[in-house]
Amino acid sequence: MNTGQMMITMAAMILLSTVILSVNRNALNTTTKMSESKYQILAVSLGTALIEEAFGKAFDEKTAYDTSIGTNKTAESVNDLSAYLGKDTKENKRKLFDDFDDYNGYTDSTSNDSTLQSANFTLASKVYYVDPSTSNHLTPVSYRTWHKKIDVFITSPFINNNKDTVKLSKVYSYYYFR
Repeated sequence: MNTGQMMITMAAMILLSTVILSVNRNALNTTTKMSESKYQILAVSLGTALIEEAFGKAFDEKTAYDTSIGTNKTAESVNDLSAYLGKDTKENKRKLFDDFDDYNGYTDSTSNDSTLQSANFTLASKVYYVDPSTSNHLTPVSYRTWHKKIDVFITSPFINNNKDTVKLSKVYSYYYFR
């Protein structure tokens, strides 16, 4: 083999090595993105489950089920609604929450959950009154309205190395009939 053939062989080996490295890098990037997508889907599922659970509760402490009358109480004015948004002292566990705004300030982690041992997620939620007549952005207002909004934030070290947060929001409105 002469020098020319040796140079062509070396160039071919360098080209082949470059192609193999490029294919491996692309495969690794694809696998990483697929894994992140799976964790993002799981994060959305956890957040949606929390929101749907909150929507299954009464709108307000003042409209929750009253055992003495055997039905839900009714608020006929925004002044009948609770000014305090958050859980009551007796509601020290999520399963004891009885109204929507009990989820204000709620945080939880799946790191202690035996069913999700391979995925660590942190959930946090915030509930506040909103007034759709003042803004299209539904920002928090300092007064009571017939509308409350929940924001759920989900983070995980498996979603962009804990740099991204999945945020889900939904508005709960109260309607009553006389």
